[in-house]
Amino acid sequence: MSEKRQFFGTDGVRAVANRHPMTPEFVMRLAQAAAVVLGGKGEGGERPKAVVGRDTRASGEMLESAIAAGLNSAGVDVILAGQLPTPAVAMLSEQLGANFGIIVSASHNPFTDNGVKFVHGNGRKLNDKTESAIERLVLGTEDTPRPEGRGIGRITKLADGVDRYVAHAVSSMGGVRLDGMRVALDNAHGASSFTSALALEQLGADVQVFHSEPDGFNINEECGCTHSEEIERIVRQCQAEAGIAHDGDADRGALCDELAIALDGDELMAIAAESMLRKGTLKHNTLAVTVMSNYGLDDLVSRLGGRVIRTGVGDRYVLEEMHARGLNFGGEQSGHIIFGDWATTGDGLISGLQVLRIMKETGEPLSELRKCLKKFPQCARNLRVRAKPPVDQLVEAQKIIKETEKKLGDYGRVLLRYSGTESLIRLLVEGRDVEYLEAQADKIASAVLAQIG
Repeated sequence: MSEKRQFFGTDGVRAVANRHPMTPEFVMRLAQAAAVVLGGKGEGGERPKAVVGRDTRASGEMLESAIAAGLNSAGVDVILAGQLPTPAVAMLSEQLGANFGIIVSASHNPFTDNGVKFVHGNGRKLNDKTESAIERLVLGTEDTPRPEGRGIGRITKLADGVDRYVAHAVSSMGGVRLDGMRVALDNAHGASSFTSALALEQLGADVQVFHSEPDGFNINEECGCTHSEEIERIVRQCQAEAGIAHDGDADRGALCDELAIALDGDELMAIAAESMLRKGTLKHNTLAVTVMSNYGLDDLVSRLGGRVIRTGVGDRYVLEEMHARGLNFGGEQSGHIIFGDWATTGDGLISGLQVLRIMKETGEPLSELRKCLKKFPQCARNLRVRAKPPVDQLVEAQKIIKETEKKLGDYGRVLLRYSGTESLIRLLVEGRDVEYLEAQADKIASAVLAQIG
């Protein structure tokens, strides 16, 4: 069990901007605490340094300033990278030899929200233990160290962050070009507005750009990867061979085929995993996914001589498993895809490019490539409950679940978990026989409702 945290969620601290805990006062304190936990000592006795980047929200300027002030007051030099995707800040933290990086972003949330997330100097996300250590300092009564004189941190601005990141993304293609390929691009008025089109153009693609005019208030507004209907619309409009849609900080990517049908993260991982297994480039022949991914992935990968391992929900848990096992590929159904040879976190641009690369190498359109994944049928139930006792205390439901899992064997699963924000319990039964799934889902739901409905 991970330590319960008060402010950190699955991806940093996130809230309505200028409302606690996303106020300048709080994020300054958060930065000071991070300086103690992550700062360490700079090389050769120099001050530690941190890279700070942000997405396009209007509140980002205010919070970036507070973070920089907090870091400087704790003796950390700050490199302001400006408006850049989250994976770009992670890459720059490693490339510039920083002790850590900070991203000011609320990802796919509306512009009214904002957030703060951290990466180590190697570009990797923090684990629960490290985030808890930062929280304890924030909530403690003692002041963090305050150097004086020459010990106070300084601020510099990075002029070529976009160029560095774009060059890195282009290099991930290994010389494969996209000359003449028409690609529709939805930047969600977010951080990818400054990077993704440049990379695609350098690779020779005919890029049709949409939602790439950020004004601080239109980020994710009826566009981006959480609005798949929009990338489908613009692919039809442009008669594109493929479409790529990002979220606000571009750590996610959704693709759309030439028939204007969007793909989910499982389909993208299936296409990439099949290609990597055939080439022999998937380390340990293993793909890391969360418990939310369809079991059709397991079926595909096992038939090709590989295996799938599963983690809890959240791309950082996938990343932790990848690092622990020495894997180079994993991701989430939601579109956080990690090509570990090129990125230390989910990267919407690099994952999109890698799929386009497979299209070029095989000569196959996305509508054909996606057919490699035969999704298992699923039956879902969202049940309203009056209480949330531990799931293992739902005695009758657990009895039926065990019977169902035994019957499904290695080709199906049952997931039963509470919603984190509503008085709901979510049930998912997946397997090959739809009639059996429906019947078992009804039995489990009835047992749950009889006890806590």
